[in-house]
Amino acid sequence: MSSLGARRLAKVEGSLHPQEAVLAWLAEAQQFPNIVAQARSIADQPVEAAPLSVIGARVEAAVREKLKGRPRDELERAVRRAVGDAVFLFCLVLILNEQAHETARVEGLRATATCWWMGALLGGPHGPPVSDTDAREQRDAWRLWRSVVDRLTTDVRVDAEARASLEGRYLAGHDVLFADAATAWAGHVDFVERLGGLAEIIAPGEPAKAGRRKPGRSGPGDSLDARVEALVSRLADDARVKAYEVLGDRERAVSIMERRLASG
Repeated sequence: MSSLGARRLAKVEGSLHPQEAVLAWLAEAQQFPNIVAQARSIADQPVEAAPLSVIGARVEAAVREKLKGRPRDELERAVRRAVGDAVFLFCLVLILNEQAHETARVEGLRATATCWWMGALLGGPHGPPVSDTDAREQRDAWRLWRSVVDRLTTDVRVDAEARASLEGRYLAGHDVLFADAATAWAGHVDFVERLGGLAEIIAPGEPAKAGRRKPGRSGPGDSLDARVEALVSRLADDARVKAYEVLGDRERAVSIMERRLASG
C-alpha cells in the first residue's frame, strides 16, 4: 500500500458512538464467512486498519467532538470509558459467534448420538413384550430417550433466546452471527427439531405424551426464563473479561471470574 493510501486509511472518516462504531464494523465484516477471513483480508494493511483500531478511533473522535472545550481530565476519562464500551461490544460479537459454533459442535454430537440411540431402540426386540418386566424396561428406555430430546430442544431455545436478548440489549437487535456460525447453528437447530418431531410420534406401547417432562423446566426454580438470564449473564461476563484483558485491566477481569467462582 502506498504512503498516501496508508495515510488515508489512518484517517478515520466520521465519528461514531460505541454501538454505532461496532455495528458499522460488523456490517462490513459480515461480508466475509468468519472473523478469520475478515482479518486475513487486511493482514497486509497498516495496524490502523485493524477492527479495534478503526472502532476505537471513531469512538474517540465522537467523544472529543461532543465534549470539546471540557477539562482535559474529564475528556480523557470519557474517551477511555467510551472506547472500553466499544471493546466490550466487539468482544461480545466474538463471544456470541464462538458460543453458536461450540454449541452446534458439542450439542450436535449429542443429537447425533441420540439419533443412533433411537435406531437402537427401534431395532430392538419386535412384537409384544414377553413379560411385565420387559414392557416396563421398554417404556423406561423410551422415556429416557425422550427426556434427552426434550433437553436438546430446550437447550436450543435457551441459546437462541439468550443471543437474541444480548443482541437486543447491546447491539440494537442486529444479528451478530457470521455466515459460518449461522450455517452451523441453523443445521443444529434443524436436526434437533427433526428429533423433536420424531419424539412426538415414536412411542411404542404408550400414549404420545406419557412420561414426558414439560420442555423448559427440569425442576423447581429452573424455568426457561431463569436459564436464559443465567446464560445472558455468563456470556456478557465473558465479553467483559475479554474486553478488560484487551484493555490491559487484568484486575477487573480477575474480579469477574472470582465473583463467578464464588457464586458457583
